[in-house]
Amino acid sequence: MIHCSKHTLQLNLPFTILIMVLAIVACSEDNFNAIITQENALKNNQSATAPIPGNNGLLIVSAITEDSATVQWTLASDNSPSELLQYQIVVSPTLTLFSLQEILQSGLLEEDKWSTEPVTQETVTNLLFGKQYFVNVCVRDPDNNISIYYPATFTTIGRIYLFSAGTYTGAMASSITTAREDINELVRQALQEKYTTLPQDNYVAFISIDSNDAIINFPDHYGVPTTWAICSPNGDVVAYNWYDLLDGTIIDELQNLGVCDSFWWSGSNADGSCDSLNTCNGWTNGSNSSNGRSGAHNTDKDWMCSNDRNCNNKLHLLGLCW
Repeated sequence: MIHCSKHTLQLNLPFTILIMVLAIVACSEDNFNAIITQENALKNNQSATAPIPGNNGLLIVSAITEDSATVQWTLASDNSPSELLQYQIVVSPTLTLFSLQEILQSGLLEEDKWSTEPVTQETVTNLLFGKQYFVNVCVRDPDNNISIYYPATFTTIGRIYLFSAGTYTGAMASSITTAREDINELVRQALQEKYTTLPQDNYVAFISIDSNDAIINFPDHYGVPTTWAICSPNGDVVAYNWYDLLDGTIIDELQNLGVCDSFWWSGSNADGSCDSLNTCNGWTNGSNSSNGRSGAHNTDKDWMCSNDRNCNNKLHLLGLCW
């Protein structure tokens, strides 16, 4: 409503036409300034309103494979029609993606990657296996206001590698109390010197030390993933998961898979529990006065517990890494 000196005009006109009318109509300067202020405030409020992510911004990550994952979300709401909102997924193995500033500074947003229609899911591909990723979804309206959802994290399915760390007598540790630490160090050295292309972050010697620290307990004690395939250094599958590895058989002989060509120290029974009487005195004794349980390179249940051998024999030490 515009109050003028002699008439009252009801106007519902675009802003530019309104200015032309006001130039003709003799209105008071105070009312004119008030109208301009209200119009600018309305425009500013509209342009500053960013989309509101649906379902409190929660994301669902599913169908995770070695190199892909599907991300799902609920459509956002906005002053603009929903069909005009655009979405884009951002993924990073290093950034947490918790803020819009972090995302903008990362350079992950690309102008040609915005969706051309409302979408509620997308499959991310070309990921590395066994890696943790952070993911988020950005939504923008026609005024280029951008909001972000709440970030999620996931880890692609990886591989566990079984390999030989060399041959040793039963005296691989300086003391019973440091046996695990000492033998794991032999595995670490082999990874750094011989298996540089295999994962280096997580490793453990594939050997039982005592009834508590046994192969069967590795998932609980050392975080060995139970659903990942166990492979040889060249990528051949030894077992499809941890439980297949311990069920008494493997897919092929270790020598055919490229793991090792002869017997290896296990200190274990067929199920991966410790054979406490045959660990070369906690893997500190390298003489023929003590025995250690060995594994074989065949495919039956004896592959982990073939024979008791004198500890002065030099057998393979196997390691796991993932």
